[in-house]
Amino acid sequence: MGLTIACVFNDPVVRRHCLDRSLEAYDGSVEVEYLPIDNTTHAFSTAGGALNHAVRMAHHDVVVLVHQDVYLHDIDQLAACAAWLEDERWGILGANGVTAANTSAGRLRDRVILIGEAAPSPIPVDTLDEVLVIARRDDLLAEPLSEDPELAWHAYAVEYALRVRARGRLAGAVDTAITHNSMTTNLARLDEAHRHVGDSYPALQPIHTSCGTVGARRPDWKQLPVVRSQGWRRTWLKQSRLAARVRAEIDVPVVLADIAHEVDLVDWSPSNPLHLVNVDRAGSFAARAGRPVVIERDGRPVSMTALQLPELPVAMASLDPADRVLVTGLEVGDLARLRPLLADGNWLAGVQWGEVWLVGGPAAVRPPEEWSRPQAVPLGAGRARR
Repeated sequence: MGLTIACVFNDPVVRRHCLDRSLEAYDGSVEVEYLPIDNTTHAFSTAGGALNHAVRMAHHDVVVLVHQDVYLHDIDQLAACAAWLEDERWGILGANGVTAANTSAGRLRDRVILIGEAAPSPIPVDTLDEVLVIARRDDLLAEPLSEDPELAWHAYAVEYALRVRARGRLAGAVDTAITHNSMTTNLARLDEAHRHVGDSYPALQPIHTSCGTVGARRPDWKQLPVVRSQGWRRTWLKQSRLAARVRAEIDVPVVLADIAHEVDLVDWSPSNPLHLVNVDRAGSFAARAGRPVVIERDGRPVSMTALQLPELPVAMASLDPADRVLVTGLEVGDLARLRPLLADGNWLAGVQWGEVWLVGGPAAVRPPEEWSRPQAVPLGAGRARR
């Protein structure tokens, strides 16, 4: 089987370090055509325009449209995902999407955490994230991606998934074994793009996307200025309860922080890399993308691995006390078995979205100053040590 893999890029360094490097590491039997579309000079005003150009140049029957900052761990798995398109019910597939029940589907590593329900076979979704999508070349030629300036660089996969569904076919999320090493979050004109797709497909509202729900009315009380300015306190109180349970299990400082977006605040360097261990309970991501790989974030290396929970104590015991360590994907019930491993070192725990993460080594001794802000300090806890 052959695949055409295409991306539009504006940062050659990021593309070479992530996408190019993962393609160069592949030595399997899938024939890969690679089409990087250069937009460093702003030749294209929309993602749809750039990617449609790639589709017209493609020579394979299936085209994978992917971001420049993605690492493909297993191209054989990508080909297996593409084979699902032989079932004509599927109009488009992607690495991650949001279901009608507003749940994330498709397992991948997003920065330093695993997200999405495992999807060894495609799961029908409302919409797909643009990070990676797979479609037949013939379909994309007959129905090109939108080049509407209202979408620009946002929501083109969202719109395409809705178009597919409006024509009676399915959009699906499926496990593709990728890491999305995003360094930024571009929200410019995202609201306008969402309004545009909502106006274009009113019969499909509410439309669940990875960046929120289009067409959902917020309760009037949530619109009150005092609620909007102080709404973080409700989340803070809820997370504080979970933090208290963490402190009851392990005697370490606890903070409330979204480690996926604040990992770059942690203390590590080119000479002292960060050792990331993702706990993958379902095992689908670890099976395909668990092997160690070093991916840089702004020039600082992160040694990334994924494993299942029973393997974690052995992996943690093998680390040096001087290592900068981040463990993600834990639950409170996991901590008792880790207590002996935490007793002799410097550790800090964090809580986000009902999950627990751990930072170990010198990075825990010198936590970011941002983790001392009121939103990050659980009720009844002191400031994280510095």
